[in-house]
Amino acid sequence: MAKLIFMNIPAHGHVNPTLPVVQELIRREHEVIYYNTPEFGDKIAYTGAEFRPYPEPNPTAAEISGKAENIVNFSLLMLAETQRLLPFTLAEVERERPHLIVFDSLCLWGQHAANRLSVANAASISHLILEDVAGFTWRDRLHVVRHALPHVPRLLKLRRQLVRNYGDAIFPAGDIFPALGERNLLFTSRQFQPETPFIDDSFRFVGPALDADSRPAIDFPFDALGNGPLVYISLGTVHQRRVDFYRATLATLVDFPAHFVLSVGKQTDPADLAPIPDNFIVRPEVPQLALLPRVNLFVTHGGINSVQEGLYFGVPLVVAPQQFEQMFNGRQVVAHGAGIMVNDRPPYGRVNGDELRTAVQTVLADEAYRAAAGRIGDSLQQAGGYRRAADEIEQVAQRAGSQQMLRLPS
Repeated sequence: MAKLIFMNIPAHGHVNPTLPVVQELIRREHEVIYYNTPEFGDKIAYTGAEFRPYPEPNPTAAEISGKAENIVNFSLLMLAETQRLLPFTLAEVERERPHLIVFDSLCLWGQHAANRLSVANAASISHLILEDVAGFTWRDRLHVVRHALPHVPRLLKLRRQLVRNYGDAIFPAGDIFPALGERNLLFTSRQFQPETPFIDDSFRFVGPALDADSRPAIDFPFDALGNGPLVYISLGTVHQRRVDFYRATLATLVDFPAHFVLSVGKQTDPADLAPIPDNFIVRPEVPQLALLPRVNLFVTHGGINSVQEGLYFGVPLVVAPQQFEQMFNGRQVVAHGAGIMVNDRPPYGRVNGDELRTAVQTVLADEAYRAAAGRIGDSLQQAGGYRRAADEIEQVAQRAGSQQMLRLPS
């Protein structure tokens, strides 16, 4: 049995893929200690891991998501968190003496603690690698530069401070992100990841980590789904307050010849959307992994977990991105012929009812979208999922030796 430490950022899209992996490692009788903010405590503890909170004050998942639109602003936040959390992390790792640390690719404090204290490690990468991707357009680059320039001086200042405090080893590859490990677990398939020279032999494509048992049960009226085409609509966890999107969706699809399930999140009261059309079931949350195999189309915000969960079950997509990264995920869906993207230029998050209705109609009517989704789904299933990820983590831990001792720096 090995003692494993997981370090992650407070973001649902980064935490969720690790939960089935953690649960599988615990089934294999490993000890797992998982660090994150209290917002994620219940979700992590549900897997059987020992949850430990980062010291306050912590950013919320909503704040993390709000920064994600601006890559430099987001990097600033992560560097500030590294500066704040590194002393805590070093002390925790030195005391616990784990056999291996698994850190998120944006969790620089986890990476540096592992390297500084010579602990075997692996990186959890829950997003597509966008480094040196040929598919970026001049419009993409202009959008990034325009939003980044005002924040560059502060970014460079924070970077210098970290180098001054911890040496050049704080950025072992020179770049700030992604933080990479001895082994890098990429939660997608090689087929869905865009071509980039950044990926080397240290990467393993493990596919999405899906296990309904790692998620709390959710009651849902499956008997009320009816016959005919079934469309599932969700903006994920972070963008659930988009009442304007929900109202526009209800209005434009009120007479559409299909049945719809709309997930609006716990912070939106379905009564505020009344009257609800007869062809809609509106719920605060749904058992997504149980519902997706039954649907003909998934309308999604384009978060990588939602995109891949739909494709895993061979479901074609209509992607309505709410931020830049989701737009890029949607572009991959379109490139593979597995769906259509709407409202794909900044500012993201707008909804055009006519465009949405046309996209839904087009995808439902053309079996080519479902066939393409099935091909990507096959590649995601064959990657191995949470069991393959657990295998890779065990291999790194075993190679390091079950009796590995910390080699503290002189």
